[in-house]
Parts: sequence; structure tokens; C-alpha cells
Amino acid sequence: MAKIYPSLDYLREVHNNSPPSNLETNCGQIFSKTPAITKEFLDIIELKDIAPKKTNICGYVLKTRRIWVLSGLFLLFLSSLTGSIVMWFTGTFDRAVLSNFVLSNNTLAYENWKMPPVRPLLKIHLFNYTNVDAYGNGIANKFKVQDVGPFVYEETLEKVNVRFHQDSTVSYQEKRSYKFRPDLSSRKTTSILTVPNLPMLGAVSVNRFSYYMVRLSLATVFNGIGVRPFINLPAHKFIWGYEDILYTLAKTVMPLEDDVPVGNFGLMMARNGTSNDIITVNTGENGMSKLNYVNSYNGQGSLPHWHGKRCNKIEGSDGSFFPPYSVRNKRPLYIYKKEMCRRLPLIYDKEVNVFKGRIPAYRYVLPKDIFDLDAEENKCFCQSNDECPPRGVFNVSACAFGAPFFISLPHFYNADPVLMKNIEGLQPDPEKHDSFLNLHKLGFPMVGVSRFQLNVLVRKPFGISHMDMFPEEMYLPVAWIEMSISEEEISDDLMDLINTLTFTIPNTESALKYGSVLTVLVTFFAILIVLRNQWLEQREELRISSSY
Repeated sequence: MAKIYPSLDYLREVHNNSPPSNLETNCGQIFSKTPAITKEFLDIIELKDIAPKKTNICGYVLKTRRIWVLSGLFLLFLSSLTGSIVMWFTGTFDRAVLSNFVLSNNTLAYENWKMPPVRPLLKIHLFNYTNVDAYGNGIANKFKVQDVGPFVYEETLEKVNVRFHQDSTVSYQEKRSYKFRPDLSSRKTTSILTVPNLPMLGAVSVNRFSYYMVRLSLATVFNGIGVRPFINLPAHKFIWGYEDILYTLAKTVMPLEDDVPVGNFGLMMARNGTSNDIITVNTGENGMSKLNYVNSYNGQGSLPHWHGKRCNKIEGSDGSFFPPYSVRNKRPLYIYKKEMCRRLPLIYDKEVNVFKGRIPAYRYVLPKDIFDLDAEENKCFCQSNDECPPRGVFNVSACAFGAPFFISLPHFYNADPVLMKNIEGLQPDPEKHDSFLNLHKLGFPMVGVSRFQLNVLVRKPFGISHMDMFPEEMYLPVAWIEMSISEEEISDDLMDLINTLTFTIPNTESALKYGSVLTVLVTFFAILIVLRNQWLEQREELRISSSY
């Protein structure tokens, strides 16, 4: 059968009579050791002009290879220019990072929010009254108190019954448990202390303006069960609960709030276990400005206790983390404290360094006038002009079933000196009794301490002789509580995450920013060089053609 196509030998003979091509010259060394059939195939391509050497574009004749080079450089230039604009003039990268802080099932923040990896320390200081008999008998003119503690407990917090809603909110309940840390405590929890009898003092205060027969009946009950204004208790029972007969009879004998829990009484009993309160917070999906801020508490979007919308607002974080943009811009932040019936403001103080000076942080503190009801922003917290407490104490009876409990800073720090008129042994110290929070610029706390003191207001009503030892009105310090996160409590895994968020991500952002700019400059000048070479070649061709 006759051959239709010419043989390779024939094609080689024809091609050998022509001058060597650029393709053959450039590729000769590469294919010098390849099989002969490959070399022959390239010879055919060159002979048949399958790849044209030059292309006419809009009247300009350019080498094909140069067109491909220019196209690649131009695409790289456009992409790097777009990247530069995105990195320098938009918040795309920042939003991509912050998207990991949105509360949803597939984000980095969710698991840490649901079960925080940090175990904060709860440090409880109890005030031991050492001269109750001497004061009651008129021998001493002041109560002597002894700051006993700390009794230290490690807190484990978990958010349970988590439910996401369509309006970018999530509801949950808090489950807390505590483990005693004897290695960090100064006393054993079996230490016997003389402390105020809070159920009795609360009952007396609530019934101060009741009918005389009610007060007389109350005094009879006191005599019958043998209660006194002070009681001797082991520290752990006073903290976590003890059986109190008067407290058990509260609903049937005294006009306390209807939902007052009946049973054991203890300072921290309500915090231990799963809370009945349902908290709903913003997830951040519709914007980070209110991320993790309380949207409603037990279905209520505001409080009913105070005068004016400002004081009844509940919009505040639970303290686990805060809106990143607010922290970066050093704006005021808020924490909602159910135990205080209010949200607490935090104001920017200064920049500090934590973890041996390696990690920068923003320090936030409580305003100095936080419990000063004469301040304009606090006036709506006053129930009435006749009931405003002295500067430095805050009425939380609305959150304590009507009991006369007041919050202050420890040892009446930054409070009216009149509060210590009948108390000896208090030593206010800003280093020991102030609060602060060191926040990462992304909004989560790294180091911090919260310190508050519980006090009971004692009022001496007519008809109850058990209260004769007291003046007409007096604030008795009961305990002060410190909740702290220190550098020592941060795990290695969490420290690695902090380092990544502090250094790796910003360094990556900087590399992308400056790398994109550098690529823009390099590709721009590379395009200029290619175009310049093209212009020089064309000028040379014109010179040669004009010389003939």
C-alpha cells in the first residue's frame, strides 16, 4: 500500500537545507538526550510553522512569546493591584479573622464560649466579728472585724441547653461547679467565724415599717427559736449553705418576695449548679458591634427596677469576651451582673503588657463614681430621694428577694468615710481592692480581677429589742469576693492560640499587604521593560529597513 504521508527522512532532508530556527536553537540542548522521535517531532512543528513567531495586534506586530509574557505579567499586575486595594483599603481580611468569633457551631469561638478553657479562681474573704459581746454591752463603741481568707475555689463554667434562634441570638443556661483549693487558701473551711445572721437582719429590715403587732410577733418568733443578730458558723457552711429555721419559715411568717427559695441559706449557694435563668445573647452574625451582649434575660429585654431606660438596660457582655471593634477603639464596655440588678460600665485606662511583657493588652477599669448616686449617669439607680445610700454602696435588694443587701468595693474602698464610722479593722487599698480587666485587642480577657463586697443594711425598728445594740442605721460588711484570671491559669494550648492571634495573624496580614504592593511594583516595571525592549526592536527594524 502506498504511503500517503512523507517519511521523516524526507522531512529532515528538506529542513536541513533551511537555516536553524530560534525554537531549535533554544530547545536543542534540552532535547539533545531525548529519543530521536521527539526531536524529529519538534522539527516537524518548526517546519510547518504551527506556532507563529509574531502576531499582529491592532496594527502592532509583537512576538508571540512576548505577548504571552506580557499577558501573564498584566494578569499578575491586576491581581496584585486588586489584592493591594483589598488589603489596604478594605476590612476584608479583618472580617475574615473576626468571623471566627461569631457564635455558631462551626467557629473557633463557640467551643471556648460554651466551655471556657480557663478555670478562674473564686477567692472569698469573710469578715469575722471579734467583739460582738463587748459592743452589745456598750464596752466597745465600734465593731472589730477581721478579714479572714481567702478561701479559694476553682470554678468550672459550662453553658448548657444552648439554643440558636433565627434572629442571630443564642439562649443558654449556666452550669457552675467549684473545687476547693487548699493549696491557695489561707485557712481551713472548718474555721469557726462570727458573722452577721443575714436571714434575721433581712427579716427585721423588711418589717421595719410594718404594723407594731407584726414587729411584736416577729420578736416573739426570734425569742422562740433563739436567734441573735450574729451567729457562729464554719466558713464552708456560711459560704455554701446551712439549714436556718428562720429562713425556712420566711414565706409563712415574713412578707418576703414570693419566689424566695426556701431551704438552706448560703452566700454562694445560688451560684453552684445549673442556674434557672435563661440568658439570650447576640451571636454577632448580623454585626460585631453587640457580639455576646445580652439581648434578653428570662425573656425580658430590660429591667423593671430603676427609674429611666438607661439604668434598666441589660445590654452587656457576660465577661467572656467583648465586641472587638469597641475594644480596638477604646470605647466604654459593659458587663451585665444579675447579682447587682444592673450592667456595669468599664472604661479604658491604659495599654499594658502581659505574659512577661510579650503580649500587649488594653486595661479597662470601673469608673471611680461607679457607686456614686450623685453622679448624673447614676441618679436613675436611686429608688427615691429619701432612700439614696451613701456614696460607695449600691442597693441590690431587688435582686435579693427584698433583703437589704448592698454592694460596695472591698473594705469600703472609694466610699464615703461615714460607712466606717462604727467599724474598726477595715483598710481600703487600691492594689488589693480595685478591679481591672486586661483585654486582647480582639476582645477576649487575658488577665483580670473583679472584686466586690457584700454588705447588709441594719435598721433598728421599734418593738424588736434584739436590735438594740445597733444605731438607727448601719452597713455591716459581710464578705468580699474576688474572681480572678491570672497568667498562671492560662493553659499551653490557650497560650498558643493567643500567640497566633497576636503575632501570626498580624504578621500574615502585613506580609500580604506589603507583598501585594511589592508584586505590583515588580510586575509594573517588568511590563515597562518588556514594552521598552519591544520599542527598541521596532526602532532597530525601522532603521535597518530605511537604510536599504
